[in-house]
Amino acid sequence: MLFLLGGQPVVQAQSDDFTSKATLEYAQNIAFSLGGSVNVPIERVYLFMQAAQAERPFTVEAIRMNQTDNQLEAAVDLDPTVAGLPPFAQVRFWWELQTESGETILVPEVTFLYEDNRFAWRELAVGDVVVHWTGNDADLGRVAAEIVADSRQLLDDILPQTAVSPLNLYLYPSTGDLRAGLRLAGRDWQDGHTDPDLGVLLVTAVNSLTAANDLSQSIPHELTHLRLHQLAVGDEDADVPLWYEEGMALLAAGSVAGDELVATAVANQETLPLHNLCLGAVEDNDTAELAQAQSVSLLHYIQAQFGDQALRQIGTAYIGGSDCEAGLTDTLDMSVAELNIAWLAAESPTPVWRTFLNQNGLWLLLVLASFGLLALLLRR
Repeated sequence: MLFLLGGQPVVQAQSDDFTSKATLEYAQNIAFSLGGSVNVPIERVYLFMQAAQAERPFTVEAIRMNQTDNQLEAAVDLDPTVAGLPPFAQVRFWWELQTESGETILVPEVTFLYEDNRFAWRELAVGDVVVHWTGNDADLGRVAAEIVADSRQLLDDILPQTAVSPLNLYLYPSTGDLRAGLRLAGRDWQDGHTDPDLGVLLVTAVNSLTAANDLSQSIPHELTHLRLHQLAVGDEDADVPLWYEEGMALLAAGSVAGDELVATAVANQETLPLHNLCLGAVEDNDTAELAQAQSVSLLHYIQAQFGDQALRQIGTAYIGGSDCEAGLTDTLDMSVAELNIAWLAAESPTPVWRTFLNQNGLWLLLVLASFGLLALLLRR
């Protein structure tokens, strides 16, 4: 096949004419090699590499090139961090050969997964979900796949619809290993979770005895961030508030860690105004912790009063470009101030006298009835 590129003739080479490989050493080096038969003199060889998330390819000239008896060999060693290659990215690469006569020969592209190969990953594919894990627990992959299926169903009920497919899930043996893998590739945790822009789920399964319980919290939490991220990047008008995203992730994970914190803040009249949550006004770590606890508490209240569809409609409004307060007021048909008052009333501790009556009402009724009966008998 012959066509023009920038006024220069370009020849599309046959894939069986060349052998093109990439050998990975995670976060250290990618060794690219090219070999094949070319019956014209080659002057330069260029490597092009592009991750799925990248807008343009990374280009480098091969300085190791040899052509003998029409057999061409070229190689490039590339530091993936220098190239800005994100971990777990699907990567495609191809070669361009510049001939001495000015032609360009394009070698067909090859794809690979830039995976953290410091570990010997076990693998289980269930539908469009692929679970990767380490260790000797043969059932761990199945358990994780089942939790993914349950999490997807849960999120279908409370979030705007989107398909995170295919889905790759990596279960690291420790938090230290996970963070090291990200840091080696120039990434790190963001607000306590992995960057959803990576397009994969990265969680830990440290102890086989507690893995199922741990994963039942971490998988829906991370999947919430991933789904909302994909919804947001698909719409340039999307503006998902941090309180909603983090609150939904905690709600999906079934978190109750902040219940006591909210109860204390309500009792002491030290809660953050809902308006402040919308502004994302966080002054310190304690305020951030309370903001997260209030966020999931507020979403629980909305779910209890208005149903799952209200949570989903609020998210749809944010994805559609509504600002923080409008997404709430338009969906719930009440002002932010009214919502704040209603939530506070629901979270306010029950007065002592009412608690006492609730727990002892029947006993008090019997006592009063006894006194009444005794009074009647004495009158006789």
